[in-house]
Amino acid sequence: MGSGEPQRVAVRTVKQRKPRQEISSCLKWLVFFLNSLVFLVGVAILALGVYLFVKDFREVKLVDVILNPAILISVFGLSICIVSFLGSMGALRDNIFLLKSFALCVFLSYIFVVITTFLVFILFYNDTTEGFSAHSLLFYAIKNYHSNRNVAEIMDSLQENLQCCGVSSIAQGYRDWNMSYQFNCTQSNPQPEKCGVPFSCCRKSVISEAAGSSNPLLPAMRSLECWQNALTKRPAELEHDIYTRGCLQPLRGVFESHAVHIGAFVALLIIPVCISVCLTNILAKQVDHQRYLLEREARRNERRRKREREHRIREQMNSLDLMEEGHLNSSNTGRPKPPDIPPPLPPCDESRKMSRATSSSPSRKPKSAGVENAAARRKRTPASGGNPQLANHRTHQWVLQQSDLVPSKSKS
Repeated sequence: MGSGEPQRVAVRTVKQRKPRQEISSCLKWLVFFLNSLVFLVGVAILALGVYLFVKDFREVKLVDVILNPAILISVFGLSICIVSFLGSMGALRDNIFLLKSFALCVFLSYIFVVITTFLVFILFYNDTTEGFSAHSLLFYAIKNYHSNRNVAEIMDSLQENLQCCGVSSIAQGYRDWNMSYQFNCTQSNPQPEKCGVPFSCCRKSVISEAAGSSNPLLPAMRSLECWQNALTKRPAELEHDIYTRGCLQPLRGVFESHAVHIGAFVALLIIPVCISVCLTNILAKQVDHQRYLLEREARRNERRRKREREHRIREQMNSLDLMEEGHLNSSNTGRPKPPDIPPPLPPCDESRKMSRATSSSPSRKPKSAGVENAAARRKRTPASGGNPQLANHRTHQWVLQQSDLVPSKSKS
């Protein structure tokens, strides 16, 4: 390679490679569609709860959140919608925060179900009459039978389905209604239901027998007579009209018959919960690893661009240096060497030489001419003999001006 030719540096083109795909499309869309399906189920449950609440609108108290079935259904459906929405959007948008929030909500929901089931078992197997037990809850329902419509409906449904009346006693459970301010037999009770029991305590056979008679008013009359003054009668007199046993023992019997099924359901519920949590965590880890790969590739591209930029700058600097060297070589070889003649003398020196050559008179020079020659010598001395380095520098500048490498002062 000649010294005058610029160097050519081969630049290797780096192929832009995309990072490998770490997110499983099958897993992603499986989590999304499952959560979308659960979300639709939650919307249906929420709509049912809102419909029941609006259809039978009543005053809402704090205790109604547990006792009102419509509110319970609405809260349950809303919870399902929120949790499933987190899972579906987290899978769709590859959002790690939403995916982990969904997994945490599912796990906490299962823990809540387990704790609730454990409390229900304690509720029915606790024999104390005070504290948290079925006995205390049933007495609470009797005392608030007329003050809370939801409690009244739950108690009526319980007595009709279990064929019972009251709470605790096996033979005289109906007497527990004496604790109600509307049914008690005290003299200060002005209510028309005094000494009575709810209509749900009446036996169904009494109403059906009265309905088969020829008198159309007999069923209504019989239903009014069955519960009136029931608290003043003995159990033997009421055996054919109302249920006399309390509801605590039948309720416990129903729970004990289904306790195994409830425990098995809660135990098996851990399987879909674990599957859902595991799939969500796997998807979240894949998204996190994919994000790490993208960030690493971005850092690599940034370093690659920086190296290429520095390489281009070095190439430009090398090309400029080579161009300057080429100009110097071409100016030194292509142009003729300037003649080794001294710079032209000033006009005053030329006139002095001519005067010396032509003059033959031995007469002494006038004083004015000697003064002028001395001044000319003083002007010429620093340029020629006084400082040789300065003279060489001026000669070097003159050579560079002749080769067009240094701009002349006239051009500037």
